[in-house]
This record gives sequence, C-alpha cells and structure tokens, in this order.
Amino acid sequence: MASPAKRPAAPAASALPGEPASATLGATIRRARQQHHRTLQQVARAADLSVSSLSQIERNLLTPSVGTLKRIADALNIPAGKLMFSTDTRSTRATVAVLRKGQRKSLAFPQSSIRYELLTPDLRRRSSLLWLVAAPGAESGAPLTHEGEDVVVVLKGRLSIEVGGAWHELDAGDSIYFSSELPHRWCNRDRREAEAIWSSSPPSF
Repeated sequence: MASPAKRPAAPAASALPGEPASATLGATIRRARQQHHRTLQQVARAADLSVSSLSQIERNLLTPSVGTLKRIADALNIPAGKLMFSTDTRSTRATVAVLRKGQRKSLAFPQSSIRYELLTPDLRRRSSLLWLVAAPGAESGAPLTHEGEDVVVVLKGRLSIEVGGAWHELDAGDSIYFSSELPHRWCNRDRREAEAIWSSSPPSF
C-alpha cells in the first residue's frame, strides 16, 4: 500500500469552495476520526501507519497519497470521498446538474503536485468524474483495487497508467478502460503537466 510522502508541507491543503480556510485535509481527517471516537493509535494501526505519521498528516505536515487516504478512510469505515471532498447535505439527487468551472469541489494535496476537481455534484451518484491535474513527477502511490470499472481520458500531456502489472503510456486524446478490481495506479513521467478525466463507476472515493 501507499505510504505518505516524506516531504514536509508548508502550505495546508486548499479549502473547498464555500468552506472556511481552516477546513484543510488534515483537519478533515482529524474531525472524522474524533467524530468516530477513534484514537490516533487505533486509526494508525488499522491504516498500517505509524502514530507519528498520522499525527503529521492531521497537522498538514505530511502529505498523504491517495492510497494512504483510502486506508485511513477504511479504518474509519467511511468513503474516502468524505475526506477528499465535503459532503453537502443540501445536495439533491437532481437528474440534471450544471457545474460551472468556479463551482467545482477541489482538493490540492500539500506539496504533492496533484489536484483533483469533482465534475459531478457529489459522490452520491452511480459514477464519479474527476478532473486530474498532475505536475511532472507526480504519482498516485501504490496500486489500488476497488469494485467497478474505470475510464481515463488524457486531455493534456502524457500519463502512465499501470493496470494489473502492465504499464500503458497515454498521450493527449488517448483513453483506457479497465476493471478497477485489477491493481492500478498512475504517474506523470513526462516533463509537462498532465491533465485527465477519470471516471469511476461506482465512485471509488
């Protein structure tokens, strides 16, 4: 499984639209842990992390990978999306929803060169659609598995995606479909920033 990045992060994770600046990724994790009445030791053990690492993640001093976030969420028995993207209780299951560019929920990992934007109103749909922006050298972490299927379309640059142990190089305009039950991960080995649309059904977060 993925482990947290080892570089210290000076700036905190960006707050989501409509949320106060204090609503950072680390604060969200700490709040979720406290709401579930779990200690640092309990969550760290279940997520295969050291207590020190989890404490630093909660204080935005250590950058978690997507895999690490999913393990923390699993330890709390909640979807990882609740840590990555806020759940708007006012959101409805409307059959038509238009999201303007400035209205999308987004998450930028501190010092990780990765940004995700949610293109669906929330994660309570049959599928999720994410806009991924990855700087050169950015990567998702160790391979992940989950139920369903994924589709990735590269819009800009080049993205390397590993599925079931095989790497696939995707240039702008290329796409890939795969069963998400196969171990998969991605990285940007190119010198250019990469952008992609990532669809998961059901939502993997």
